Amino acid sequence: MTGRRGFSLAELVVALFLAGIIGLALARLVISQARFVAGQDGMLQARSTVRAALNVMASELRALTPGGLLAATADSVTVRVPYAFGVACQQSGGGTNVSLLPSDSSIYNVASASGYAFRDSSGTWQFKEPAAVASGTCSPAGPAITTLSATGWSARVVRVAPNDVRTAEGSIVYLYQLVRYALAPSATIPGRTALWRTVLSTGTRDELVAPFDTGSTFQFLVGSRLTARTTPPGLLDSVAGLRVRLIGQSERVPEGKSAPSRFDVSTNIVFRNNAGP
Repeated sequence: MTGRRGFSLAELVVALFLAGIIGLALARLVISQARFVAGQDGMLQARSTVRAALNVMASELRALTPGGLLAATADSVTVRVPYAFGVACQQSGGGTNVSLLPSDSSIYNVASASGYAFRDSSGTWQFKEPAAVASGTCSPAGPAITTLSATGWSARVVRVAPNDVRTAEGSIVYLYQLVRYALAPSATIPGRTALWRTVLSTGTRDELVAPFDTGSTFQFLVGSRLTARTTPPGLLDSVAGLRVRLIGQSERVPEGKSAPSRFDVSTNIVFRNNAGP
């Protein structure tokens, strides 16, 4: 029987050397892919943070009418947010009865009225706050105003008080609540910044989304060309909208990075009836 020749020591050394090179290359590839995936995941987290914040704010801020901005700084705005519109149908007993148009019933049912606004004969919005809102009726003796119903919305008339004699029958009226949006320290992610929403009439303060970079800010659009200013003008009624810059961050620092992922977005939110040319 012929004897078999095995591997020499030199051949084993060369084989182990080649296997080590291949293993090292594979390890580097796996690490690189893991870091890439972690980086992409961090970017998606940062982008989701920005989008969630904008979705909440935009729907409310776009509804503002002239006079809706009450206070403003680079990191906080206080606004009169409409949540139901209607038409004044009758004044009686120190109050005004308002026939409401169908609106989002879930928003209406959770809102707490801070006041009401009406458009006077000159077209200027006037505000009454604080104000009480109760059930009301539109008398047949008043103007021919029909109170509408819709799917999920029963026909509704409310009585707002105190009354303002300038609220003529047929005037446009809306109910609003005072809301403050602020970029402030997060409670859920210590050491980071969050977007907070506070309903001033109830004191309810909610941390909407986090985290954000400290460079996030509010700017103020003024003039017919909607020029952005970093500081609010002396006359807040001249503000036609906000430029919101939000820099979302990932919650954790991705593998191989020295800082959280960032997603930087700036968008203009123009108030109702203030679209530029």
